[in-house]
Amino acid sequence: MDSETAQAFERLSREFRDGLQGLRTELQTGFREGFQEVRTELRNEIQEVRRHADVVAESLRGEIRLVAEGVVGLDEKFTLEFRNVREEMREQIGEVKTLLRLSYADLERRIKPS
Repeated sequence: MDSETAQAFERLSREFRDGLQGLRTELQTGFREGFQEVRTELRNEIQEVRRHADVVAESLRGEIRLVAEGVVGLDEKFTLEFRNVREEMREQIGEVKTLLRLSYADLERRIKPS
């Protein structure tokens, strides 16, 4: 190979290496920028999902409060109803006892002559 060919080869080799280096730099920059865009989009999506989850959670808290208030109201109603039923049962049991006493007293009078 003569010196002119060697110089041309060296120049082409250098240009090829420089071109590859430039391409590598462009690719690295492109990847960094692409990854940065993806990160930014992911952060934005995550924040949006968090906001949505917060709204849903707050809505659920309100609904849970309503259910809890309803349960308290039912508990009060049932407690009152149970008290009323117990009172009625006591009254009826008292009446039954009175009737039984009267019946036994009447039977006793009939059985035992005076």
